[in-house]
Amino acid sequence: MARTVRAVGFFDELSPGWGFPTDGAIKDAVRSSANADEHRLVEYLRQGSGIWSEMGAQADVLDAEAPTLVSGGSLLTDGAWIWRDDLAYYVVRYHLALPGDFVAHVGEAGYSPPEVPESRLVEILTRDLGIPMG
Repeated sequence: MARTVRAVGFFDELSPGWGFPTDGAIKDAVRSSANADEHRLVEYLRQGSGIWSEMGAQADVLDAEAPTLVSGGSLLTDGAWIWRDDLAYYVVRYHLALPGDFVAHVGEAGYSPPEVPESRLVEILTRDLGIPMG
């Protein structure tokens, strides 16, 4: 069955990947400085609708000495895209380059994620993530 959302920030080193195609190695997305809209992009990522909460903690995959990330594998969505909760952290800390079509989507939304109806969240959970509801 075809996916109804697109994934962003599912890098090879981060798991679980939920079967989404990855964006490659996270180290290849690291940039030396932020782009002009990075802070607005990060706020968008942080304000997505929560769709899956994952307990636990994991190390920063790029710096073992960095603070432990709590609930990094939790998932957020804007109804069209889905991403891990720790993506905002990695964008802030490492200025990750994200796919141009995602960045354009965020800009077209005015850097403010829409309210995602519960029916859409259920559709993403069941069809895209394979989590049975019942």
